[in-house]
Amino acid sequence: MIHIASAGVADLEKLIDLEDRLFPVDRLSSRQLRYLLTRANGFVLKAEQLGRLVGTMVLLKRKRSGKLRIYSLGVALEARKQGIARELLRHAETTASACGCSMLTLEVCEHNQAAIKLYRMSGFSPVGRKDNYYEDGCTALQMKKTLNLEDVP
Repeated sequence: MIHIASAGVADLEKLIDLEDRLFPVDRLSSRQLRYLLTRANGFVLKAEQLGRLVGTMVLLKRKRSGKLRIYSLGVALEARKQGIARELLRHAETTASACGCSMLTLEVCEHNQAAIKLYRMSGFSPVGRKDNYYEDGCTALQMKKTLNLEDVP
């Protein structure tokens, strides 16, 4: 069973460990994660399974914006293909609705076909590209999903 909840400062070490295992480049530092957990205008969600941290998602919101940005989403290798990323995306929609946002946006490396497939299946559409967006030079595919706020739980 997957449990999704807001992460807190007490989760910082586990979040950093997962971040280091998931992302060879463009990782969030301990300082950045602490800021996101305590002061940023956003949300850090965690996915736990049997008491272990198996996924995380960072959502950012600009003041007076109707968009919520999925800044980061990751699931531990050993926990993939169990619906955890889809569940995190559902929580992103619920969070967006609670914030009065009608759109989710994200960037994904154009070579990450598994993530692009997941986002497309979840209702995201490509809207642009950002060349050399990532530290390793990968181009980002920009995607968005417009939400019907009446349909979001």
